[in-house]
Amino acid sequence: MASKQPFVHQRMLPGLAGFYPSLCTIQEAVESNDLGEVTDVWVDVWTAIPCRVSPVGVQEMKRPDQTFTLGSHTINLAGCYPLIIPKMRAKVGLIYFDVLGVESDGNGYTTRLQARIVKATA
Repeated sequence: MASKQPFVHQRMLPGLAGFYPSLCTIQEAVESNDLGEVTDVWVDVWTAIPCRVSPVGVQEMKRPDQTFTLGSHTINLAGCYPLIIPKMRAKVGLIYFDVLGVESDGNGYTTRLQARIVKATA
């Protein structure tokens, strides 16, 4: 009978630093009432998560009044983060991403985020 050993065991993750060269911060929007106006303020939920960002495709949308490009990315996180939801956003370096979907590796050791760039800061 075949063994059901995971492909990457969680004790191996610290040794895979080269596979996760960046750090990710996960943020959640919290409503703030500033002088009677309700706005969203982004608050850090998890910080310094080792990660790898990979582009997975670009889609160009043409409309009669404009043409714009949607870029999508996968952010692989070294660790299991089942509480991340699509309403959150990820910050890697100076780039902010909207989280569109969240996937686990099936063993609960790593997390993949399907994301799109929402803004880059200089």
